[in-house]
Amino acid sequence: MRVLLVEDSEFIRTQFLRLFEGLAFVEVVGYADSEEDAVQAIPALKPDVVLVDLNLQVGSGMHVLSRARRGGYTGKLWVLSSRDPDFYRSLCEKHGADGFYDKAHDQLQLLDDLRVLAGEKPVF
Repeated sequence: MRVLLVEDSEFIRTQFLRLFEGLAFVEVVGYADSEEDAVQAIPALKPDVVLVDLNLQVGSGMHVLSRARRGGYTGKLWVLSSRDPDFYRSLCEKHGADGFYDKAHDQLQLLDDLRVLAGEKPVF
């Protein structure tokens, strides 16, 4: 499963890279730390899944979702956020998101969903 990580915090990005480290079903093909970098990286890297933070220092994760869909991206757009999931989940879906994960609490669910998408059996 080819994954692009859109996250502007080096600390959080490193945490997710460690989470994916050594997993045979995940290949992190790159990362972007701004809206524009993400929009350019998606067609260039052709990821199966784009994990998008909503808060970016330059640009907006919400715009990444919209622009990726308008640009023809048909892969999975999954949001990683610490914002209120009840409010933001439906808003993100309107902008093209396929899933919403709380950065602090949904890491195991994210791994399981990546595992299933890659054709593996779920653990949880």
